[in-house]
Amino acid sequence: MSLVETGFLLALNPRDRNHDWALNLLREAKSGRLKLYLSPAAPIELSLILKSRGLAEKEAALVLEAMGLAVSRYTRLVYPPLTLEVASLAASLRERYPELTFFDSLHAAVAISNKLEYRDLDETVRRVVEKES
Repeated sequence: MSLVETGFLLALNPRDRNHDWALNLLREAKSGRLKLYLSPAAPIELSLILKSRGLAEKEAALVLEAMGLAVSRYTRLVYPPLTLEVASLAASLRERYPELTFFDSLHAAVAISNKLEYRDLDETVRRVVEKES
């Protein structure tokens, strides 16, 4: 049971330098060797990234839909809940690890709360999850 987040979603773009990594995760999931969980904060963070890059709402909707369709060819992502307890843990993590961004603290808290292995690209999140688990 492995958690991925925004880096994974961005890597679904064939032009992304981490595209092969994302495809390998999807192949592992398709074969049944891996169950992929997506941080519930990732779609929100991705939506903000798309907006900051100047995409119109219609374009952003198409990008998000295409990502969902691409993933569904391989597996069904599991979305762990984003609860008040997870948000509280994220705030505590930001206090203990000031290098964590807001969204990174949410991703880490989701992984820790659900006892998930962190399999995304952010080394800071990985280090915090490993230390706190």
